[in-house]
Amino acid sequence: MKKQRIQLLIMLVLLVVFASGYFGLKAYNKNAEAKASEPKYTALALDEDSAITELKVTNVNGEFDLVKQEDDTWILSSDPTLDIDETKITTKLNNLKTITSEQVVDGAENLADFGLDDPAITVQFTLADGTSHILKIGDYNNVSSTYYLLVDDISTVYTVNSGLNYNFSFAQDAIVAEETSDATEETTVEETTSEKSSETTDETPAD
Repeated sequence: MKKQRIQLLIMLVLLVVFASGYFGLKAYNKNAEAKASEPKYTALALDEDSAITELKVTNVNGEFDLVKQEDDTWILSSDPTLDIDETKITTKLNNLKTITSEQVVDGAENLADFGLDDPAITVQFTLADGTSHILKIGDYNNVSSTYYLLVDDISTVYTVNSGLNYNFSFAQDAIVAEETSDATEETTVEETTSEKSSETTDETPAD
């Protein structure tokens, strides 16, 4: 009986050891996977309270100089009368706060190899404290499904996902606010009233 108890105790100890090892290994692998999925490099990181006051974008659709007003609205310098969609601009600016990369090329000598000598997109922005940054987006890498990026003309080329290219390849129509439904309804009412007036005139009998 005593021998059986000793064997049972040994089995319980071994079970605890194996269980601890299993869950410990599982937790280690999970942490390793999490670290592996984290971006390796930071191309640009702004303070959380950094406020962007001017945004200049040059792409295939033209040049766009957007300036923030004192009332926090945005205007397009080339046409201040346009109603700019604030939500769309905010979305684009949020993409500039933190830019990460999975791979870099240090000391790139020939920017033409990455399409950065004549970039498809140039984004220049100024902060409230007067600090400015310039981003240049170059060629698309089919192998890694990323774009090449140059920050502040420093000779380090980053690879970034398509988010930057997507957000800053816009045309003017994409940042202008859409007409409100009220304006559409007003137009419809006017057209309906005009049609009714026309029908009344047609139905009036001749003397």
